[in-house]
Amino acid sequence: MSVQSNITVSIIIPNYNHALYLKQRIDSVLNQTFQDFELLILDDCSTDASREIIELYRGNPKISHIIYNEENSGGVFKQWIKGIQKAKGEYIWIAESDDYAADNFLEETVQVLAKDASLGMVFTNSNTVNSDGDFLTTTAESKSRFYEQLATAGNTIDKVNVAQFLISEMIISNASSVLFRKSSLLTIDFIELAKFINTGDRFTYVGSAINSKIKYLPKLLNFMRSHENNTTKKSFENGIIHKDRLRVLNYYFNQLFTDSLNRQNVVEFYKINYLSFIHYGDYLDNISLLKKLKEKNEIEKGFYHLVRFNLFLFKKANIKSRILKGIYYRILLIQK
Repeated sequence: MSVQSNITVSIIIPNYNHALYLKQRIDSVLNQTFQDFELLILDDCSTDASREIIELYRGNPKISHIIYNEENSGGVFKQWIKGIQKAKGEYIWIAESDDYAADNFLEETVQVLAKDASLGMVFTNSNTVNSDGDFLTTTAESKSRFYEQLATAGNTIDKVNVAQFLISEMIISNASSVLFRKSSLLTIDFIELAKFINTGDRFTYVGSAINSKIKYLPKLLNFMRSHENNTTKKSFENGIIHKDRLRVLNYYFNQLFTDSLNRQNVVEFYKINYLSFIHYGDYLDNISLLKKLKEKNEIEKGFYHLVRFNLFLFKKANIKSRILKGIYYRILLIQK
């Protein structure tokens, strides 16, 4: 396999056990109207028929790398990093293996980044489909209120409004809808990114908005798959997503608190989600964020003591989660 040294886009497909959808994904990449790209396929030690499907494409001149992990890495963002470090393109598309794209996805998104050097990434509207490919909804429809707010900001996310669109609400539902500028991606802390099981995409988007800008392209060019083996769904069930969201807040706290709009959205997000953060989140991350908020005088005294008390209970490992939740709600009633 060989690829030209000067290419515009590097496309990374990180796959794990998505044999059912993998052929449609690869074909939707190879059939793009914009053809100045290389394709890197990374398989994270799949246990299904993924390898057999991938091998059907070996020898394709567009494919620069096919890499099989001998053991599972434990996180897709480690695969992201591996692909980014091998990528030769000016732009990077991380095309998740259970999704697919319109044929003109690259043609449209490359034009946006090429016209504005201040942009670190662009993302499109997404169709959500089920495991059979049946249409469910679009991202802009399901989050219409936030997309209307984004329109008033010129469809641009930057360091001033980043918390509004990427913290208190995550309006980018799918990484496959994003085209990154590689130079912007290289400003992200890869050591920290590798720690994420979920929400590493949020970590990356927030960093991109702080260091550059993000543009929304309101065209339906991406198809996001919703199915029972979806990683995000599993992360809500086991609580991993709450731990990772806390890590994002702690990492970017100082940058987000330079603007009043971001401060407001960070505090409100923590208040709304604190029961989940305390129940599922990391104790030390909660303590760290709570102390930062208190030092900035961004939370009222009653809420501070309420959360501190709950954290004290959470630390006692012998308290069952069911009992702990009951205590939370009793305290809330008292506070009211």
